[in-house]
Amino acid sequence: MDALPVAALAVSTLGLVISGGAATFARQQARWGREQAKAASDQVVAAQQQVVAAQQQVSAANQQIDVARQQLAAAERAQREATEPYVVVDIRARVPGSQLLWFVVENIGPTLARDVRIAVTPPLATSRGEEATAKLNAAASRVIPVIPPGRMFGYTMDVGSGFFADPQLPRVYTVTVDAKGPRGPVETLTYVIDLNVLADSALNADSIEWSTKRIADELKRMREFQAKGRH
Repeated sequence: MDALPVAALAVSTLGLVISGGAATFARQQARWGREQAKAASDQVVAAQQQVVAAQQQVSAANQQIDVARQQLAAAERAQREATEPYVVVDIRARVPGSQLLWFVVENIGPTLARDVRIAVTPPLATSRGEEATAKLNAAASRVIPVIPPGRMFGYTMDVGSGFFADPQLPRVYTVTVDAKGPRGPVETLTYVIDLNVLADSALNADSIEWSTKRIADELKRMREFQAKGRH
């Protein structure tokens, strides 16, 4: 065989081998590229999951902080209220069974109340005449400099039988109370006094004369009992 054809064949064969190796190498590189791309994608997904987890942790931490703040605020409010005066206004019988309606201002809190201001809407009304009504409203609207703990101020408002006999007299009042305590102004207290709840009570049903008669009857029975005991 001539040397030239043999050499050409050898070169051709070598070229095929090199081409095959290059193709194999290219396929491997492509596979490695795909694997690296998948790994990179997996890393991105993992990073995103970590970000989501971190955000959830931050949200949970913020919620815990909010709860802690609310608990702290509630504790501070409870502590403050435990050391604040508590001034209430009421309209009630002077004593149980009494015909007298009293307008009452009382400090039921544990500390001194200062600069107490009361507003009543509509103005208080009674069946005792204009002068008595004016004096009652003047007393109710007067600024009270100091109310010690447990102290009560009572003002005669009306007689139950006379008050409830007059349908023109207001029976529902809105009361607002402002005061200062050891730590400054306390929270404004606003509520409704509805005297209709007393309309069918003994305060309305009994007259002064009937109450006096009952007392006289009771005294008479006591005297009779004592007289029997002597015999």
